[in-house]
Amino acid sequence: MKFTSLKILLLLVAFSFFSCKKNSDTNYYVKLKINGTWVTWKTVIGELGPDLANASKTDFGVTANDDAMKDVFDISVQVDGTAFNAGSYSSDNTNYLVVISYSKDLTGPNAKFYDIEDAPTGPSSKYTVNVSSITGTTLRGTFTGNYLFDFVSGESMVITDGEFYVRRAR
Repeated sequence: MKFTSLKILLLLVAFSFFSCKKNSDTNYYVKLKINGTWVTWKTVIGELGPDLANASKTDFGVTANDDAMKDVFDISVQVDGTAFNAGSYSSDNTNYLVVISYSKDLTGPNAKFYDIEDAPTGPSSKYTVNVSSITGTTLRGTFTGNYLFDFVSGESMVITDGEFYVRRAR
């Protein structure tokens, strides 16, 4: 499992969500297709700005929690430089870093952490994030992919599609 400063930052943001209340504007959401079933989460936030550990990189991120505050879904893209533009970002492109993760049952003893990581058999795990709108207050887009893998348990989480419209915190 690759741990970067971006992943560590995302985990910190995700855990800080446990102390936050549900966003009062019900227009914000992250919608996910998990194992063929659509779910919509309203406890969401987005960020776009300099990487906190390296100002020569720029981070784009979207974080969402389920209503029970047990599961967390994260989208992150990190680019070199100070400019981040709307567009398409694929996890197999080496010009930037794309991290998609799903943390399950964080409040229980059997927490699992699924990432873009290849399972021992089958196709490579791959995701594309399409950022369609960036404003001073919101981030909007979609994503597609095939699965996330938890190296420790050896299990996959099938998340194939989704969309987001989130308040931009920075």
